[in-house]
Amino acid sequence: MIHLLIIAEDNVVFPPLAASSTSVDFKLLRKPNLAAARPLLETGMLDVCLLAVDSFSEETHRAITEFRALASHCPLIVAPRQGSPEDERTAYLAGADVVLAPPFDPATCLAVIQRLAARNERPAQTAGLPAAAPPAPPGTASASAFTSSALTVMRDFSQVFSYSLDYKQFTRHFVLKLREIIGTARIAIFLEPPPSAGSLGPSMARHETRLVCAGAVGLPTELIDCFELSRESGLGGCILQTGQILRLGAGSTAPFLTSDPRLRREFEILGCEIALPVNDRERTIGVALLGGRLTGAPFTDAELLLVYHLMEELGLAVKNSWLHHQLAASHRLFSEVLGAMTSGALVIGPDLTVLFANHALLRLLKGDATPASAGLDFSGLPPPLATSLHEVVERGSGVAPFLYEHPGPPPKVLHVSLIPFPAGGRPLPQPALLLLEDFTQIRAAQRAEIEASNLKLIGLIAKRFAHEIRNSLVPLTTHQQLFDSDYASAEFRDSLKTALTRETNRIQRFTEQMIFLAQTDGGVTDSLPLEELLRKSFTHSRAFLGQETGELEILSEVPHPFVRCHRASLLHALQEIFLNGLQSAGDPPRITVTVAPETRPDGRPGLALRVRDNGRGFTSDVAARATDPFFTTRNTGVGLGLTVAKRVIEAHAGRLEVHTRSQPDDPDLIIHLPSN
Repeated sequence: MIHLLIIAEDNVVFPPLAASSTSVDFKLLRKPNLAAARPLLETGMLDVCLLAVDSFSEETHRAITEFRALASHCPLIVAPRQGSPEDERTAYLAGADVVLAPPFDPATCLAVIQRLAARNERPAQTAGLPAAAPPAPPGTASASAFTSSALTVMRDFSQVFSYSLDYKQFTRHFVLKLREIIGTARIAIFLEPPPSAGSLGPSMARHETRLVCAGAVGLPTELIDCFELSRESGLGGCILQTGQILRLGAGSTAPFLTSDPRLRREFEILGCEIALPVNDRERTIGVALLGGRLTGAPFTDAELLLVYHLMEELGLAVKNSWLHHQLAASHRLFSEVLGAMTSGALVIGPDLTVLFANHALLRLLKGDATPASAGLDFSGLPPPLATSLHEVVERGSGVAPFLYEHPGPPPKVLHVSLIPFPAGGRPLPQPALLLLEDFTQIRAAQRAEIEASNLKLIGLIAKRFAHEIRNSLVPLTTHQQLFDSDYASAEFRDSLKTALTRETNRIQRFTEQMIFLAQTDGGVTDSLPLEELLRKSFTHSRAFLGQETGELEILSEVPHPFVRCHRASLLHALQEIFLNGLQSAGDPPRITVTVAPETRPDGRPGLALRVRDNGRGFTSDVAARATDPFFTTRNTGVGLGLTVAKRVIEAHAGRLEVHTRSQPDDPDLIIHLPSN
């Protein structure tokens, strides 16, 4: 990581470095002037410094000279907004390493920074020993010694955070290490409680106000157990509000300590005199309190600044520890939820590795006697499941749930659901979840219900069939009984002939209904004039009822319309429709058919036949059930007329609609057929 310091007043625009500030290879620090940047420069931790100014001046020349005297090994880039070649020469003579003349190019600026940082070899990092420092003002000898030892410790400080994954454990270890570095008698670190573990939904906003001691040295155990800080008041509230380092004493940079007795009281209870924020680079998660040195010497700004950065590293480690425990708890909860499911659950990885398989899935695929510890890999899945899973993982698309008949033993019917995990910005392949539900009993119940429905339907058909045949046999049986005694009578012979004709027609119609109802295809073979079909069907219907009266009116908006059809089946369908109309019509019966052109849903031309009789029409209850098998409102017939008509018309790629009348001229039936 490159530590880059920018020295610029608030009103000075420096080169655009947004790319570097968000890069993981840069850590960007900014100070308004050289005096404010002095503690950072004294630590020796900076790799490059950039001085941004509006223009060259005596003050700029003085700042470059002082910088070079303070940090002789740190490369310095001067970036003026305007200047001349003579100004650049003066800056180089004063100690600048690079002068960036406007206009600034971000890519060039970043390249210069990286190159200077690579050439900057700090003696303390190279030899592992304190480096020769430039002359320093009086009173900074302890800071220099502290810096040298601190750098040596910081090199190995990663060992502290690898001490444990438990944030409390490595915080206690951190406190001991910190006391060894700075030589203070008391240290206490107060952190907010960790977030709740095991949450599977979106993270909720945290409202915790307590700061609990996570690690301390030099403080009584009884005090640690009962003492907490608050985020809303006292030291905790002040640190979280200001983000500054607080000192207790006459030389404090926070004079409000003297005006707030609560702050001073908390310092006195803990026996400490310095409070620092503990940040995770996003927000403040705690407060660190330091007591005085064992030697009695005060802490310098450089020492406190270094401790501040160490606390920031601690905050990052604590945050990572919390995230680790949250992920572990969520994973454990997710596994427990899937394991407790009665449905089979399998999680497959992007590389087709089985990440998780619960016992229910093993039991469904391998049998009830399969132990919970039995393993499973992708190659062991049945081919239909493996193929579907591979499709979901490789393409990231969902597969509709389906039924899979597993051979067993014993044989099972399994309902399969495949759920891809959203990949977000990650490329395919992606993980997926397989769920298996045992539908064996459900399918058995469905089959039993279907069989019961079929038996019920067969019973209804038999009942209606027997009723219709018996109605036809009654007059025939009566004439049979009188045949020997009354055959010589002409009146008897005429009555017998009428009965034979009527009842054989009834049986013939019922037989044709059953045949057309059983057919699966109309077999469109002919192209016939529609008007001829209508009149012939009406004539057959009137003859079947034995009516001499009855009128059919055809109103056609299409000249000479033709339809492609199967002649016999369409004639029978129209005959059933006319029979229904004649039986419901008034006296004398009259049926009107209006033929109009229409465009079918597929864009092809079609015909709409609007059929209306001079009766009262359908009621809403009858219209809803008019085409149901065996539904009838009469004492005779089996209720298959409109059912067969609908079946035949649909076989001709048409549609039959039954309507109630809202206006006097509304149709009772509408027949939609494709035109020739």
